[in-house]
Amino acid sequence: MKVTLNNKLRGYSGKLGDLVYCSYHNFRLCHNRIFSYPRLSETHTKMGEINNNLNTLYMQASEAYRQDWKKYAQRNAMENQSRCGGIKKQMPPAKALFIKCMWLWAKANPAVVDLRSVSKEAILNLESPLRSVCACVQCGWLRKVTAWESLNNEI
Repeated sequence: MKVTLNNKLRGYSGKLGDLVYCSYHNFRLCHNRIFSYPRLSETHTKMGEINNNLNTLYMQASEAYRQDWKKYAQRNAMENQSRCGGIKKQMPPAKALFIKCMWLWAKANPAVVDLRSVSKEAILNLESPLRSVCACVQCGWLRKVTAWESLNNEI
C-alpha cells in the first residue's frame, strides 16, 4: 500500500485505525505498517515496576530539589545543544535526567541498588550522588553548566 500526503504536511506520524504512520530522516520519509500489540514478557513487567518506583521517588522529592533539576535541564538545553547544522535533537527534560542518573547509580552499584525498591532514605543513607544535582555533576554523570555549584538542594 502506498501512502500519499495531500495536505502538504512536512511529516505525519500516529495511528489511524489499524495502521501506524511513521516519519523518518527529518520528515523526508513517511511509511506505514499494520499495528500489532507486542507480547508482554517478564522484562516488560520489571521495567514497569522500575518506572513506577522512579516516578514515585521523583515526585516525593522536595520541591527545591525538583526545581534544581528543572534549572539544570534548562541550562543544559541552552549550553550543551549540538551546534551542527543537521538534525537538532531535543534536549532531555528534568525527570529524564534524574532517571538517567538513577540508572547510572544502579549500574555503578549493582549489589546495593535495586531500582524496583530504592527509596529516598536509601539515597541519603548510602550517600548517593543523587542527593543533589551538584553531586551528580561532580561525579561526572552530568555535563557542567553555568552555576552548577549552586544546584545543591538535597532530595
